[in-house]
Amino acid sequence: MFEGQFFQLNRVSGETDIIELVFDARNDSVNTLRKEALVELEACVTKIELTEASGLIIRSAKKLFSAGADVKAFRDLFTGGASAVEGYLGWVHSIYNRIEDLNLPKVAVINGVAAGGGVELTLLCEYRLATPNAKISLPEVKLGILPGWGGATRLPRIAGVDTAMTWLTSGKNFRTDKAIADHVVDGVASEDPVEAVKQAVQVVRDAVAGNLDWRQKQDEKRQPLLLNDYELAMSVNVARGMVAKVAGPHYPAPNLILDTIEKSARCKRNEALAIETSSVVKCVESGVADALVNIFISDMAVKNLAKQTAKTSNKTEEVGVIGAGIMGGGIAYVTADSRIDVVMKDINKQGLALGLNEANSLLSKQVERGRKTLKNMGETLNRIVPTLHDAVLDSCDLLIEAVVENPVVKEKVLAQVESAAPNAVIASNTSTLMISGLANALKKPENFCGIHFFNPVHKMPLVEVIRGEKTSQDTIAKAVNYVLQLGKTPIVVNDCAGFLINRCLTPYFLAFNQLVVDGGDVFAIDNVLSKGFGWPMGPATLLDVIGLDTASHCIDVMDEAFPERLSKPEINIIGLLNASGQLGQKTQHGFFQYSKNRKGHLKPAASADTQKLFAKHCSQPTEMSSEDVQWRMMLPMMYEAIICLDEGIISSPQEADIAFVYGTGFPPFRGGLFYYMDTIGAANLLEIAKKYVHLGPLYQIPQSLIDRAGQQRTFYS
Repeated sequence: MFEGQFFQLNRVSGETDIIELVFDARNDSVNTLRKEALVELEACVTKIELTEASGLIIRSAKKLFSAGADVKAFRDLFTGGASAVEGYLGWVHSIYNRIEDLNLPKVAVINGVAAGGGVELTLLCEYRLATPNAKISLPEVKLGILPGWGGATRLPRIAGVDTAMTWLTSGKNFRTDKAIADHVVDGVASEDPVEAVKQAVQVVRDAVAGNLDWRQKQDEKRQPLLLNDYELAMSVNVARGMVAKVAGPHYPAPNLILDTIEKSARCKRNEALAIETSSVVKCVESGVADALVNIFISDMAVKNLAKQTAKTSNKTEEVGVIGAGIMGGGIAYVTADSRIDVVMKDINKQGLALGLNEANSLLSKQVERGRKTLKNMGETLNRIVPTLHDAVLDSCDLLIEAVVENPVVKEKVLAQVESAAPNAVIASNTSTLMISGLANALKKPENFCGIHFFNPVHKMPLVEVIRGEKTSQDTIAKAVNYVLQLGKTPIVVNDCAGFLINRCLTPYFLAFNQLVVDGGDVFAIDNVLSKGFGWPMGPATLLDVIGLDTASHCIDVMDEAFPERLSKPEINIIGLLNASGQLGQKTQHGFFQYSKNRKGHLKPAASADTQKLFAKHCSQPTEMSSEDVQWRMMLPMMYEAIICLDEGIISSPQEADIAFVYGTGFPPFRGGLFYYMDTIGAANLLEIAKKYVHLGPLYQIPQSLIDRAGQQRTFYS
């Protein structure tokens, strides 16, 4: 009937009056509803309308149903503004409405993964069957928009307002059993495609025979919602409270989803779709959608690059972790949890106990939350073999050194483990020390690189893989492949003190130190950077979380490496607090004094000791504008990131932006550090920067930024 590159239209085998619309993108591994696919879908609808079929089955010929719309095309659509968005959505609605309005019962068979526009396609059917392993989601909110192909209109009418708001504002994956419980899916389909089609045929037959009232289901999606004003208000208000806690003020899409459901509740389908479209336009005009799409696309690019890099390497089978402290225990845990055997080595039993306790504690929390069984916990712990002897490391194909951050100690340990396992790839988990310097202790420096995990290891998705001067490409490939095995995101950076993240965090902390010395209030500064700019926490809290001893060490290393820009300040508040033993949350005393609340969480309060230190070393308290605080904090970080790009420490703005979002918590709604600078514009940023040059070396403008402003070039160009 129709044979396209994306869709095929056939009569179901053995059936003369039932048609199947098969989604099978011939030139792609995944079914994506790109524009060309929608053109074919429109042609298929025209053919179906001309037939006298009794029923329609919509299914996929691939292992996954559909990944949804082509996210890469969103950027061009957003650039076209409101008229482009409205025109495109209007066209899609015309196709989808025609499918929904077909005068025959329709059954969708969902297999594998169904997301976004693919799920919205299934909502056009009166009945949906899903295989037991299916994962179904409407994740548009994570891209700063809402389902604009009818999802925000149809889901409340199919599953109810409460379910719809949960699905749409969370963007989560839901498995088949949950989807059935939520009335989004009507039944389970066989994993055997042939049997699944037979099941769908039976549903069509029951509908045609009148055993199922398919016309009522069809009509419900085109009518206003049935709940009364009080029920609607209650549901929406409860949801707004939950959204406020989770999304905050910087992400408009969740609240716009609730607005859309509320405003369209009394509307018929076409009016409701118009409201849905209006809300999508508002999301686009906020700028947040483009920023989040940038992160999505950059993330895909980074992961694809990592997969290409890893292609030449075999998977890691056994890892030796040397140094069984909190970091070593965390590395051992995530490795064993990824079904890789681990040898955990330390110089004493107390160290081994600390590492094993860390792994055991993390696993116990997983069991308590129902995410693992006791059997799973036992299997993971059994993969970790503790030892006090180097000889046991000879079977490992990757060794990760995680001892104290002291170059002398590290070099000694690295030389020892190389002797024990001369053919293994060796990596250091150092957070600041140059890999090329540590490599001098090794006979085979080409087998050595950095694998820098962030703390806490099990939560942080970013891992920096550091290429030293003599590191081979095979070693990089091995390290990248290992990080991918852990389900984390590897970013390859070239060697320098602090690498990318800690090198760029240091000027941020030095800027904070200078603000405090100049009389800035730590609570006010934290508030501007967290609630205002959107960081997960302000710089004072972040320093307390990291540990002022760790931050002081980082400042020392950067002072030695980059004295012209990142020299240790004459009045070093961070260093003074460290010297006094106020190390932050680990001692419950740093910039703030901490006490535990009823839930056991640390709650910050003003510290009298810290205030005395400020009074002795800092200027009188001075009121500073939020704008000045923001720029004084952000400009030094921006400058250092630009210099890192200029020096080739990082290969691209995309990789840097993913590193900053995943490694520092840079606010995703701003699209990444380089994307954010591009939205400001180099010329505008230069004018802002000139206002702060008088503050010293930390605020000296990189020449390449001046050049970009003159040439009107963006970082992403």
